[in-house]
Amino acid sequence: MQSNRLLRPATFMLVLSLALAACAAPSTPAAPAQPQQPQPQQPPAEQPAQATNVLVIGLPKADTRTLDPHRQYEITPPQIMRAVYETLVTLPDKGATIDRVEPLLAESFEISDDALVYTFKLRSDVKFASGNPLTAEDVVFSFKRLGNLQDNPAWLFSDHVASIEATDERTVKITLKEPNAAFLAMLVSPNFAVVDSKVVRQQGGTDAENAKEADKATDWLDNNSAGSGPYILKEWKRGEQVVLERNPNYWRGNVPFDRIIFREIPDDAARQQALERGDIDIAVGLDVDAIKRLEGNPNLKVIVGNTLDMTYLALTMNPELSKPLSDKRVRQAIKFAIDYDGIINDLLGGNALHLPTIIPLGLLGTDPALAPKRDVEKAKALLKEAGYENGFEFTMVYPGERKMSNVILADTLVAKLQEDLAEVGIKLNLEPRDATTWRADYRAGKLVATVADWTPDFLDPHGWAPAFAVEGASAAKRVYYVNKEAEQLALDAAKITDPAKRAEMYRKVQEIMLDDAAFIGLIQPKVQIVASAKLNDVIYNPVYFLDYYYMSR
Repeated sequence: MQSNRLLRPATFMLVLSLALAACAAPSTPAAPAQPQQPQPQQPPAEQPAQATNVLVIGLPKADTRTLDPHRQYEITPPQIMRAVYETLVTLPDKGATIDRVEPLLAESFEISDDALVYTFKLRSDVKFASGNPLTAEDVVFSFKRLGNLQDNPAWLFSDHVASIEATDERTVKITLKEPNAAFLAMLVSPNFAVVDSKVVRQQGGTDAENAKEADKATDWLDNNSAGSGPYILKEWKRGEQVVLERNPNYWRGNVPFDRIIFREIPDDAARQQALERGDIDIAVGLDVDAIKRLEGNPNLKVIVGNTLDMTYLALTMNPELSKPLSDKRVRQAIKFAIDYDGIINDLLGGNALHLPTIIPLGLLGTDPALAPKRDVEKAKALLKEAGYENGFEFTMVYPGERKMSNVILADTLVAKLQEDLAEVGIKLNLEPRDATTWRADYRAGKLVATVADWTPDFLDPHGWAPAFAVEGASAAKRVYYVNKEAEQLALDAAKITDPAKRAEMYRKVQEIMLDDAAFIGLIQPKVQIVASAKLNDVIYNPVYFLDYYYMSR
């Protein structure tokens, strides 16, 4: 599935060891350092964050549609959801390490040998902000509500879960529709937030099959919260700010900040200036030039992480749309004609990785060595072999004036591709369109060629491989991709719990798809966050961006 969110760490290798018959609970994470005694009265939000223990984050224009955890599916909300709600499992080491999954609201979990049944034993010391204790019924209600709302993230539950039941007050048993070794990684998603079912029901919420029409809790959840997280949602002013306040009864202990404010500052220059003045503590989404100017400021620090986002070139395999591109040799020639180093280094200043395939680096089975390198002579030879020694032309429709992976304008990227292909005799005509029209046409399989983005829903290659390799799947259908060997490998790999075997299968999928060259990897961007040097544990994570439980000043 393609999401709209930016779930975007230093170089990592995600080897999700789901060959666990049982996973014992780790020790309870240590609580952050205790905050200083808060002042009796908070200052207005517009005053500098340093005046008291208030943390202010400066965001570019937010895309928040809702703060209902079972409906949100955009770029901005996950970090807010992470502060307010919690999940059964989490990533360890403050979120910086993503090579395993550990219990959070669960104290332990068991996975059947066939990766079909997942059983979770809940902690006994967790209370929601309301004071209600966490029960297995809360988990069942939350997950069923996620699926039955039928909103954007519903597929995470409904596509995979056959049944969920509370076998006792502290035990939840989930049976999947088919074996899926990636399911544990999926449960880290903020969409699997566990809510206080009593409170949500009181506000008109329901987990019934008709929840799409019957649930009335979203309006309340947009300005209140029903979670067990370290902070409580107090206010959301659309287009302005989101305000969180400390949960005084948080089960893992006190947290340093009395209040966290996510303030929208759409103008990059204004956001930079607010950071330099100390009006905000963290600036998100500054451009490369702004970050370079701030690097020498001793009062600030730059946090860099590798995202799991990607920008790729899509080429149709449909001969009715393009006879030349339906020939694999022509697509391979385009693959070898691209100046990848020029894109990464010259256009992006090194602020990205060269994405080798349709699975981002860092996930199981990926290898930077798979990345193709530019070879102009090989490209020309392939064109000659295919009967296009004198070249040919085709048209690329793309989203004009839109940033790809939030780091480069599509206009800049496609101009570079046009220049590269011209060197091997291919004339690339460029046709910019508004993003809405472009997206609709691409999803309908009407485009000969384009550049597109993909962002993660969870940290496992199963979030990419079937979408691109399975005939008729969300990405594959857009270019009419068909390769039954790749399809079977992509489907079978999710049913195996042995990480080494899964890695081998995903590598083979990538090798096949690299040879087919219908999808050509271009960019896997890095994220750069600028923060006050006084802040500790500002750690980027590609699922929930930042975890404010650990952060302190």
